[in-house]
Formats: sequence, C-alpha cells, structure tokens
Amino acid sequence: MFRIILLITLLFCLTIGFDVSPYLRGPAPYPPEWQWSYQFVNTLSRIYFPIIILLVFLELFYLSETKNYLTKKHPHLFLLLVMLFSFVFQLSILFFSRSGVSVLIHRIIDPELNGYFTAALSIHNLSDFLRNYNQTMLHFVYHAKAHPPGAILLFFFIKQLLSFFPSVVTFANHFNPNHSDIKLLWNTLSPLDRTTAIFSSFFIPFLSTISLVPLYSSAKILYGTKVATRSLFLFSLVPTIVFFIPINDCFLHIFSITAFFFLVKALQTKRFLWLLLSGFVLFLGAFFNLSLLPIGILFTIFFFLSVYQHHKKPLLKIAKGGIFFALGFLLLPLFLLIVFHFNFLQVTQTIMKHVPDIHTRSYTIWIFYNLYDFFVFSGIPITIIFLTEIKQLSQNNLLKQITKIDPLFLAFLLMILILNFSGSVRGETGRLWSPYTPFLILLVTNVITTKKNFATKFFAGFLLLQAIQILVMQEFWVMLW
Repeated sequence: MFRIILLITLLFCLTIGFDVSPYLRGPAPYPPEWQWSYQFVNTLSRIYFPIIILLVFLELFYLSETKNYLTKKHPHLFLLLVMLFSFVFQLSILFFSRSGVSVLIHRIIDPELNGYFTAALSIHNLSDFLRNYNQTMLHFVYHAKAHPPGAILLFFFIKQLLSFFPSVVTFANHFNPNHSDIKLLWNTLSPLDRTTAIFSSFFIPFLSTISLVPLYSSAKILYGTKVATRSLFLFSLVPTIVFFIPINDCFLHIFSITAFFFLVKALQTKRFLWLLLSGFVLFLGAFFNLSLLPIGILFTIFFFLSVYQHHKKPLLKIAKGGIFFALGFLLLPLFLLIVFHFNFLQVTQTIMKHVPDIHTRSYTIWIFYNLYDFFVFSGIPITIIFLTEIKQLSQNNLLKQITKIDPLFLAFLLMILILNFSGSVRGETGRLWSPYTPFLILLVTNVITTKKNFATKFFAGFLLLQAIQILVMQEFWVMLW
C-alpha cells in the first residue's frame, strides 16, 4: 500500500513541477472560473529552513512512537511542542516561498488580498457597525464584503487590546517595509494600526495551531491515544493548513473541531450541556464564515448514528440532544439581534445573493473540481487512503453494516457530497473547505493506524510525502500573492 502511495504522490509532484496540464490547477482561468496560477521562481537556496524543521518534527514523531515518556507523563508539554513546530513549519514554508516571511504583513494590510483589516479600521462605534452591517458590508473590499463580520471584529478587538500597551505600539515605528507597494500602504496607517498589523501577522498563524488541542482530544475519545498522537503530526502537514496564512480561512478549523469535540464529549459523558457549547461554538464559526454552516449536516448524521449504535431508545436521546444543540446555536444570534439589532439571517441572504461565483461559474464543471481541489490541498497520500476506504464501503452492504460503520466517516462523506451537489460553492475549495480538514485527518489517521497497521517508519514516510507535496506546490503554484 505504501509503495502505491509513494509512486502516485511523486508522479503528481512531477506533473505539478513540469506543469504537464493546466487542468491540474483548475478548469479555466478567472474570471469566471478558477485556476491556480503556475509560477516558478527558484528559491531552492532557502529550502534548508523547512527541511531542518521537518527533520526535527519527524524526530519528535519518532520519539512519540518509541519513547512515549512525553505523551504519557507530560501530554500538555507534548501538545505545546507540536503546536510550536507546526507554527514554525508554517513560517518556514513562507521563508522558502518566493515572497518571504515579510509577505505576512502585506497580506494583512493590502485590501485586495484580505479586506478584513481595512474594514476594521473604519469601525468607530461597535453598536453602529453591527446595526448597519447588512447595509454597509457590500461597500467593503474583497473578502470583507462577502462574509459575516467575525474576521473584521477580530482585528478590531486586537487593536483595542493593543491600545492598552503604548510601549508596544511605539515598536511599530521601527519597522520599515522594503517593498514600495507595502510601504505606500504602511505610511497611511497610524502607529496603533501598524502594531495591529504586525501582531496579527504572527498571532493568526499561531491561532490556527490551537486546533491541535481539540483535534487530539476528539481523536483520543473516538479512536485512542495512538491515533490522537498521530493525527497531530498529520494535521500539521496538510497543504491547506500551511498555505493560506494569515487570512481568515487559515484558522476557521478551530471552530469546527472545537464544536465537534464538545459533541463527542456529550456522547461520552451523556451530558447534554456539552451540546449547548457545541452549538454555540459552531455559530461563532459561522459568524466568521458561512462555510461552517454545512458542518451541521455532519454533526446531525454523526450524532444520529452514534446514538443509534449505542442506545436502546435512540429517538428520545436524539430529540433531546437536538434541542440542546439548537439552543446553543441560537444563543449568540439572538443576543446580537436583541442588543445590537444585528440580523444574521438578513446578512446570510445578502451574502448568498451577491456572491458572484454561484451565479457565474459552471455548476457541472465544479461537481468534479470542487472535490478534486479539496483533496489535492488535503494531500495526495491522504486522498488515496480516503478513496480506498470509500471503495471498501461500497463493496459492503451499507444497511447491514450500519451498526458497525464509523459514524464520522459516513457523516463526513455525506456532508461533502451534499455540499458539492448543492452548487453553493464553486471553486477554491482547497481554501474554502479548510474547516472540514480536521474530520478528514481523524478518519485517515484512524484507517492508517487501526486498519492498515502502518508501522512507525511507514507513517513517518507518509508524513514525509505530505511535506514533499507542500514544498513542490509552494515552489510552482501561487496560492496567495
């Protein structure tokens, strides 16, 4: 099995490097369709940094498998170490890229690359901002005009927090960008705005690594400690997790996997208050991006199957669980409506009405390319394992296996298919569907560990192949300018 994964991954990397076909990058250029750009700029002289970090990362994995002192005696320290290396690996890939680490600030302050930071600068009164959001959002630039206000408010609150530390604010005056386009934007910002941009550039990538904590906890409850530990390393080497820092999409998986952890905790403890938290966190994620809403499908199917498989009176449990989850989900939007007159339903309708991709891109083409893009940015090794599991499922009688099948696998598969055929997303799913990646990692890590029985050296090889694909894609494709 590993030889097949090795061969296919290396062949795919070669096709990327030589740009064998533009259709590997998407169906057609934008507009109206989408295609990732191909641009080779030789940065191999800087590849030493990600390779060093990767080698240390693999050594940490080897120690976790053979010398489990850290994982057993000091699990919190172990988690912190993996988070640290995950964060540094993200920065090392940027260092290796054609743009370098300084592009982080550019991606924050340039309205044509982000938009959220720019929109946050216009907030003078929080109540007025939320009350008028449905009318003003379409006047924002780029991503900011197509999403709820969560990401804008994140920059606003970071700015408010930093205002209490004037000594930190003066530090930003010592930073002087080299690139003329960045410098032009930089000179228009106040010292506090500059400090917010610098802090956010590194805080947001670090924020994305926090997902490792609920990922580990969820995996440990569902599949055991070994799968939980391995899932940390695999998640850190998923292309979509690495490429899109520091824009909004790079940390949305925090909400999806944290809400899922509370759901799993509710099933484990049989305490429905955890479901209240699960619903609350899921809405909090939707407040940043509507791509979190389809996860409700996954949660519903997962909860139904889990209860059905383990309880004698499943319908009563499902009904009670659904009520608690719905209450948690509705708490924040009701609060926003009552206190700030912010109508989340109206905002959602405005977004869906004005998102151009739904109305201008081909439905039929994206039935294939949505899935293709998502799995390419998940990693070819991960995709092969997932497809083999689908093949295994199709060979069995689903109705006869319903009490034995992994609820998360079926829930994830059905959610992806429903979302794909709905036509609500057409393009860039490698970025837009990043909140769904933690579930794929849980499934694949479990299959590799418990079904395929990958030994330590083969799983390390699996991780290495994921890293090679990241390096090749970074060298030849343009994910963010």
